[in-house]
Amino acid sequence: MVAAGLTDINFALSFWTFVTFVILLVVLGKFAWGPILQMIETREKTIADAIESAKRERAAAEAAAAEMRASLEKARAEAAELVRKNQQEVAAAKAELLARAKKESEDLLQAARKTITEEKRQALAELRGQAVDIAILAAGRLVQTSMDQQKQKQLVEEYLSQLPKETRV
Repeated sequence: MVAAGLTDINFALSFWTFVTFVILLVVLGKFAWGPILQMIETREKTIADAIESAKRERAAAEAAAAEMRASLEKARAEAAELVRKNQQEVAAAKAELLARAKKESEDLLQAARKTITEEKRQALAELRGQAVDIAILAAGRLVQTSMDQQKQKQLVEEYLSQLPKETRV
């Protein structure tokens, strides 16, 4: 027998190694390769579905966020409109109160003027009556005549009618 070296090729061993390798490939292909490929395909499909689902969920989230922003903007606009309306109502109420207060003050002033005029007229009429009585007494003492009271009043009335209109009632 010849001793085999490291560089010597043993064809019989190579043949049986090759046959064993082919048998192993056939057995693995029949029993293991199919399920492994199916598992890989299932995994790829699951990953692809997860990616699609994530894309859909992201699109839905973006749509919801856009809707939320639009809703928020609408709420802000409505709030601004309410504030504007309230300011207008306050301004209108203020103007109405000012107008009412002005009218009431003018009415009070007019009533006060009317009262003053009436009281002035009454005071002048009373003063006139007193002046007539005083004038009659004074005239009676001065003249020392025997005029009756009716004649004396007529004389004073004539005198008063000749006075300027500002001093008359």
